[in-house]
Amino acid sequence: MNPYVVERRNAAVLRLLALKQQGRLPKGAVRLAAVSLGVSERSIHRWMAVGGYSPKKREPWSLTPEAVQAYFMSAGNSSRAHSMLRQAGAPVRSESVYRRAIKRQLSAATRGYARDGEEGWRRNSIYLTWEPEARNEVWEADHAQLDLHVVPLRGSRLQSPWMTVIEDGFSRLIMGWALSLYPSSAEVLAALREAIVIDPERGPWGGVPHVVRFDGGRDFLATAVTRAAAEVGFVVSKTAPYSPYQKGKVERLHLTIREELIATLPHYLGGPRRADGKLYAQRRPLTLAELQEEIRRYVEHYNRTRIHSSLGGLIPEQKWATSSTVLDVVEPERLRWMMMADETRIVEAKGIRHGNEYYVAGKLHDLHGKTVQVRYMPHDKRSIEVFDETGHVCTATVAGQLGRDGKEEVIAYRQAAKRTAAKEKSKASRAAKARTEPLTGTTPAADITVITDRSAKRSSRVRKGLTDRKSDELLGALGLAEELNTAAKPRRNNGGRGIR
Repeated sequence: MNPYVVERRNAAVLRLLALKQQGRLPKGAVRLAAVSLGVSERSIHRWMAVGGYSPKKREPWSLTPEAVQAYFMSAGNSSRAHSMLRQAGAPVRSESVYRRAIKRQLSAATRGYARDGEEGWRRNSIYLTWEPEARNEVWEADHAQLDLHVVPLRGSRLQSPWMTVIEDGFSRLIMGWALSLYPSSAEVLAALREAIVIDPERGPWGGVPHVVRFDGGRDFLATAVTRAAAEVGFVVSKTAPYSPYQKGKVERLHLTIREELIATLPHYLGGPRRADGKLYAQRRPLTLAELQEEIRRYVEHYNRTRIHSSLGGLIPEQKWATSSTVLDVVEPERLRWMMMADETRIVEAKGIRHGNEYYVAGKLHDLHGKTVQVRYMPHDKRSIEVFDETGHVCTATVAGQLGRDGKEEVIAYRQAAKRTAAKEKSKASRAAKARTEPLTGTTPAADITVITDRSAKRSSRVRKGLTDRKSDELLGALGLAEELNTAAKPRRNNGGRGIR
């Protein structure tokens, strides 16, 4: 008997008895109670005669350990489990009684675990929710493969990319993200750097979190986050392997991205399929760079314009502003090592070619023709960091995005480098004097002066001047200098009267 029905009938009978004892039982009250309870008036009078409703309790059949074991062995199929018990000669009632006993004695989580394992247990369990009290109190990080095929940067075989997402538990802001074709710690570090560095063009959020919670079952993710924690200074919190409910916010974020963005793109793997299992004809697949741009636009929409249902109608950016917690800011220069490393590049005359752009900086003038390493953020093409064997060299910017100050800086550095080189060359020229090899008893004296092109011309002018001076002295000694000088003077024109 349903306990609710028992309680309701007993309450009605006790009320009628109280009214009867007080002499205030109205006419027709028993009939109305019988109609309301769905029983006859005779039943009401019988219950009143015994002082209340107390149905006869029949002990239901209870599951035996063998009956429970058979249910698990049959993967939650009660009909199959009942047949197994009958064949084994175990004491069991009818199949309907067995099914009711399973539903009555085993919880939904236990039945789900017997049918679907861990997934069934999670689906039917109850979990506690938690809400951080301030921004940057707890971040959740996760790395998942997208249900989408894209064209890789090299090759033509379609691949499913991986996406790393870091979410602030308080505001639900997407603090950082990274996209790649293969899971590695480089993408995780790049997403962490983007989350920590405050970029005014992106938004006012950032800073060092207090705790970062991540999936402890992924070794590369654990290694990257632990390394960043040691360098930057935050607490790591590993969830149990294969326990997504322990970081439910970022898991829900992945589901939202799939439903609102990935499912709308061509070659979504969860789309409708033909009878042979292949996807219906679609538009051409996106390239990895095109997908990166789609995600960038969606993240901006999610953070700045999308109303979040769990934030009481607020946008994540608005929720972030409601917290007055002081941000722990870290200079971007301290986080250069967290940027993704690309292939090595050679510094060309136009700068460093990365992607489809040339990046320039004044200090690249000293590295022309040399091989350098480029570090960059996966979806921020405004600048790159340049490293050589000695360490960080400079930050290079896209040539087409250089402002007036940037161009003047590049030109000034080049001109300063040229002046420095010219001074060194001039100094070397002045230092080039006539030197002789050390004399021994057998070697003749030899001039070892280093003659440059400039010094050769200067020496030629000096020798010419010395020769002219010596000639004048010789002519003066012979008494011919005055006559030769007079003869060399030009004749004046006397107004057309002829030359005297």
